[in-house]
Amino acid sequence: MFDILRAHRRRAAALGAATALGVLTACVATTPPQLAAVPPIPFGDARVWFYRDFLPDDSPTEPKVAMNGGYVGFAAPGVSFYRDVPAGAYHITVDSYGKDLYQSQDVYLPAGQQQYVKIQSLPSWEEIHTYVTRGTFYVALMPPQLAAFEMAQTNYRGGS
Repeated sequence: MFDILRAHRRRAAALGAATALGVLTACVATTPPQLAAVPPIPFGDARVWFYRDFLPDDSPTEPKVAMNGGYVGFAAPGVSFYRDVPAGAYHITVDSYGKDLYQSQDVYLPAGQQQYVKIQSLPSWEEIHTYVTRGTFYVALMPPQLAAFEMAQTNYRGGS
C-alpha cells in the first residue's frame, strides 16, 4: 500500500516539475518564431516595433501611426510590424477620435537599438450604438521581454 502511495507521489512531483519547466521556458523565450527571420538592423539605423493586441470588444479601427509627423503604418488589432529609422529623436503619435493625456511618446533611438511600441485602445470613448464605438488610442513604450511575449500573439506584417 505504501509503495503505491510513494509511486503516486513521485509521478505527481515529476509532473509538477515538468509543468514548471514548461511555464519557465515559455516565459524566458524572447523571440517569437515568426520573427526569427527578420533581417538585422541596417548600420546607423534603429528599429521600432509597433503592435496592438487583439481584444474581442476592441474598436476595429486601424489608426495611423506616425513618427515625427510622417506616417509609418496602421495599428490594426492583433498585428505587429517594424520600421527601421535613422538613429535620433522621435515623437510617436497615433490618430485617435478622442483626445486624452499620454497619447504620444518622445523617444531617443540610438543606432542598432530596438524600441517596442504598443498601441493601446480605450474602445468605449464614445458609443454611438450598442455595437458601434469610437476608440481613443495611446502610445505605450514597452520593455523587450513583455513586448516579445505579447507580440508572439499577433500576426506579423513585416517591416521597412
